[in-house]
Amino acid sequence: MGSNGSRQFVAGVMIAAILVAAIVIGWEAAAQQGAPAQPEKDYNQRSLEIYEFRKAAKSGPDRGQEIFYYKCWFCHNELTRDIPKLIGLFQRATLLNGQPVNEETVKSQIRNGSPNMAAYKYTLKEADIDDLVSYLREKCCWNSDAPPLNPSYIAR
Repeated sequence: MGSNGSRQFVAGVMIAAILVAAIVIGWEAAAQQGAPAQPEKDYNQRSLEIYEFRKAAKSGPDRGQEIFYYKCWFCHNELTRDIPKLIGLFQRATLLNGQPVNEETVKSQIRNGSPNMAAYKYTLKEADIDDLVSYLREKCCWNSDAPPLNPSYIAR
């Protein structure tokens, strides 16, 4: 390799070192500033209400009813044959797996599922599960001939 080739090699190594240093300095500066600021959520956007299951209510059994509709009802409804109905769940002594019926065991079943039920621990947040269980305990369930009313619809 001639002297011209050596100079080009050294120049390339120097440029690579400068780029690596710039990247490291940028990472350190970003780490010192903390996490980037999240944009404020605009709940006037209907899609955000739908995405976070907040059309019916912000929390509680009414929000749980909406989560039930989107996540549970298609299996746990009065039209299915071999899937347990959830009406009166908290009046039963045990779940199908033999555990006593209480908030913790129902939440665990929702989170972890079973061989015959999907697990929702990666899909639903803890607040979602709390609202869903409050619905199952207090209001569950409606008849498909009379589904829950749409709170955004105003009849005249």
